Amino acid sequence: MDFFKKIWEKIKNPHGIYLILFYIVFAIIISTTLLFVFLIPNQTFWHFLLYPFAAMSLTYFVYTIVYFAPKMREDFIKLLRKNKITSGMLDDYGYRTLVLAIISFILNIAYILFIAVMAIKSLSIWYISIAIYYLVLIFMKGNVLYSKKVHNTPIKQAKTYRISGILFIVLTVAFSGIMLLTYKINTHFEYAGLIIYAVALFTFYKLGLAIFNIFKARKQDDLYIQSIRNINLASALISIVVLQVAMFQAFSPENNLNYANAITGGVMCLIILILGVYMFINANNTIKNLNKEQTKDE
Repeated sequence: MDFFKKIWEKIKNPHGIYLILFYIVFAIIISTTLLFVFLIPNQTFWHFLLYPFAAMSLTYFVYTIVYFAPKMREDFIKLLRKNKITSGMLDDYGYRTLVLAIISFILNIAYILFIAVMAIKSLSIWYISIAIYYLVLIFMKGNVLYSKKVHNTPIKQAKTYRISGILFIVLTVAFSGIMLLTYKINTHFEYAGLIIYAVALFTFYKLGLAIFNIFKARKQDDLYIQSIRNINLASALISIVVLQVAMFQAFSPENNLNYANAITGGVMCLIILILGVYMFINANNTIKNLNKEQTKDE
């Protein structure tokens, strides 16, 4: 009886040599099953013998992963805390936002270079317009990151936030012109082959993450963080429009769907315009309040 209890305890709490042996056996069973499935398509006695073992071993394999997940997470967090940058990202939402913004900033520069090459190669007004749009977003994010590093004061935060709002308003006018191009001269944006599916998945992920972070950033008093999140949202909204134009071109090239692109573009421009106006008004009110407080202190 004690023997079976020990076996059961080993099964419930796998570790050491027993776990290594199981992984070896698991690899053998799964590999053998796959070989039988592909090399011998007709069902045989060995197939029906292997299937239950494969199912049970796969189930137990998942169990071991789940069992060790909390410990793996703890060890991973301990490892991250040994580094100053990763430790700050774990504990400080504002710091994490800025580090990710820097990474995003670098990736956006790479994307701009790609678009610029496509624009030069094809002499497409559409590519050039999109490249300029994203270039302005990069400038906005770079300005926020620079201000955060050099002038991290409440009044500077508000002024930088206001500049971002003004640029959003200007961008709305600029992108309205881009959408007019797609409507008038039937220009388009194409992704080669299956890339469009990857771009679509990333675009919707980008939009969902941007919306989630917008609400999360509202809990922060740091206007630099709010500026970065708003810039990410504007980028995601325009990416939706660009994706729609590309998908219509890829899947319905024979149909003129410029009116649909114009509607979507108009809605996105309106959202960005409202966001820009809100940022401008909010920044002005913040600056006024800060000036009043400064006057009282003097």
